[in-house]
Amino acid sequence: MSTEEDRASLSTEVSPQRHTSDGLVQVQVAAAEQRLTIGEKLSGRYRIERELGEGGMGVVYLVTDEQVVGETFAVKVLKEGLDPQALELLRGEVRKTRKLSHPNIVDVHSVNVDGSRLYVLMEYLEGKSLNALLDEEFGRGMPFSHAWPILEDVGAALGNAHDHNVIHSDLKPANIFVTNSGRTKLLDFGIARVSRGPLLQKRSGPLALTPAYASCEMLEGKEADRRDDIYSFACVIYEMLCGERPFGELSALEARERRAEVPSLGKLMREQNAALTKALAFKREARTRSVEELLAGLAAGKTPTRRSGTLIAAVVVALLVVLGLAYLKVEKFWLPRQVEVSAVPAFSPPRHSIAVLPFVNMSGDKEQEYFSDGLTEELLNSLAEINELQVAARTSAFSFKGTNTDIATIARKLNVGTVLEGSVRRSGNTVRVSTQLINAVTGFHLWSHTYDRDLGDVLKLETEIADAVAGALKVNLLGDEATKIELGGTRNPAAFDAYLRASKALNTQTAQSIQTAIAGYGEAIRLDPNYAIAFADRSSVRAGYPEAFLKDTAAIRDAFDKARADAQQAIALAPDLAEGHVALGYLFQRSLDFTQASQEYERAAALAPGSAQVLRESGRFAVSMGHFDAGLAAVHRAVTLDPLNPRSHYLLGLTLFLARRYDEALAAHAEAITLDSNHTAVYALRGLAYYELGNLESARASCETKPTYWASQLCLAVTYDKLGRRADAEAELAKIKAAGDGGAYSYAAIYAQWGGTAKALEWLETAMRLHNPRLQYAKTDPLMDPLRKEPRFQAIERDLKFPQ
Repeated sequence: MSTEEDRASLSTEVSPQRHTSDGLVQVQVAAAEQRLTIGEKLSGRYRIERELGEGGMGVVYLVTDEQVVGETFAVKVLKEGLDPQALELLRGEVRKTRKLSHPNIVDVHSVNVDGSRLYVLMEYLEGKSLNALLDEEFGRGMPFSHAWPILEDVGAALGNAHDHNVIHSDLKPANIFVTNSGRTKLLDFGIARVSRGPLLQKRSGPLALTPAYASCEMLEGKEADRRDDIYSFACVIYEMLCGERPFGELSALEARERRAEVPSLGKLMREQNAALTKALAFKREARTRSVEELLAGLAAGKTPTRRSGTLIAAVVVALLVVLGLAYLKVEKFWLPRQVEVSAVPAFSPPRHSIAVLPFVNMSGDKEQEYFSDGLTEELLNSLAEINELQVAARTSAFSFKGTNTDIATIARKLNVGTVLEGSVRRSGNTVRVSTQLINAVTGFHLWSHTYDRDLGDVLKLETEIADAVAGALKVNLLGDEATKIELGGTRNPAAFDAYLRASKALNTQTAQSIQTAIAGYGEAIRLDPNYAIAFADRSSVRAGYPEAFLKDTAAIRDAFDKARADAQQAIALAPDLAEGHVALGYLFQRSLDFTQASQEYERAAALAPGSAQVLRESGRFAVSMGHFDAGLAAVHRAVTLDPLNPRSHYLLGLTLFLARRYDEALAAHAEAITLDSNHTAVYALRGLAYYELGNLESARASCETKPTYWASQLCLAVTYDKLGRRADAEAELAKIKAAGDGGAYSYAAIYAQWGGTAKALEWLETAMRLHNPRLQYAKTDPLMDPLRKEPRFQAIERDLKFPQ
């Protein structure tokens, strides 16, 4: 991609000398508005290929060097000239810049004159200026995780320059450039100031600068100091994070006169805001003294490394002594990420592993958030189809939505080596999706791209992005849009939009939101009757709805019948859709047809072995059937893929409870509660684990946390009985019995624990007559252990036809 003028240029403006009376010869550019044409040459050597852009100081072109085959440069042709003395000073500053030789500073080769033209020859970069990124992608500010790698790179460049007594003097977003490879470069050191002496001291006018980012001292014409660069850097950081300058349209002098204060940023912690405020102090003496100090205050736990030559040499020597390395590139120590000393154990995630973070909604309309979230989920599902790729589950990845958590922390929590993040800007029937793939271990960008599409083409976009990501990870993604359709997708943009809205509604698990989701999936199906994924998802919602919100037996039966029909239709439309087989397996399981359920789960696992949903549900089923090793392995794998989903840990706790591994179950429940303190069922199940361990007081305390939940009442009924509180136990049983015969299995469990074997068996037989779904746990439920030697119980087990 071509660069704009402010992306790869020296943009600090130096006014030309006008002293014709003292004999100085002016170098004037004739007719600044006249553009160089393609094919024209500078100094008979540099051929103009195309114009890259224009700024206030000059025009930038891409040129090829006709004396060196294959060499390309960016050339900035200044609109005005310099007198010979100033020209020599400028050339001297460029020579000093070249001596910095830093990977985060753009290479400037020379300042040249061609007739009436003055031009600067520099490195040609491909990418975007920070100015362009803020305008096009992050108008309301970047997430801190996006901003931090850029800040580190700019800090490395500034710190190195300051170590060599070079001051930038005009740091602003237009002079910060992010390349396509992910490295940030600092531009415009061509006329950098030197702290040990004034530059261009014979000039009559003030040094040109950008007032919005200039300190009070610079605006007052005082000699530049590294703390002036820090002020400018802080202005840039503030704008990166919120899209606004710290004092709005006011200059530093105007803000000081009005006694303005720096507004705190909600996305930063108190310590981070304090660090930014100190760097923006109006008085130099009160301002942050070094780049390292500023970054340390913003790092929230990270320690940016100083780049001084003495320290680098010491680190190199220490590493050579300790590690006995025969060869080590000193160049690597210029990058702050690679000289970190940390007590944290080495992070070694699976090689082909990825988390897809929620894409940022850049549309300026909160109501469009469902679209960016939905597109993220669809992309995540596409990547999950790759058997060789371990993909963090949606729930865990989305737990970081709206946070400022850095990429390294996210990667460690999700145990992934790469992170994909991006933004979505939707306007009418067009959409722009910007994506970037980050190596979570090194912090470097592996790949980035921006896609502009009509809304009708967005259905192809997820596969296109998935292909690109897979290629960057060196994994082959088989299939194309046609394959996606075969796997239950749609080509109908309106159906896709309705599907995304339905999925968004499920973020809140209320009766109303579930009904909204069911209606939304219905609309998607109406618009595209072959939309298999919509059928599968509606089936899952309908199957989970009755247990939580319906009491009437006929309504429950109707909901399950409709759920079954949806699952069967999903599979009829897309036989290889794993979600359809999971939905149908769950329904067979609840209807006590364990043979059919087993077949559906096995099919789903074969189709999507890396799906956390498939692993959770198939693992729970396997454990309930008595296949503890295989089932627990599957659920543990689901936790690995979806570690921040409380349901993952809850189901792990449930399966460990059924396997009689109660101490481990308690640990899983504790993790679930840490992730979601309002997860009602986990308190009941934790209480039952304590109960089985004989820790009755802990069992009571846990089950009393959510006392209105039916499973908590069951737990309290058996726990109170063991504590000798018989009346309280009877009262809890009475509460549950309000559900009528629908609670027959629970009554059987309570009576079994109370020692009422006859009543327990009677209620269990009632549960059989009613086909109570909870009978799926009869084979492994510890609460049923007192009945296992009873012939009537053994007859029930035979009738249930549990698989061997």
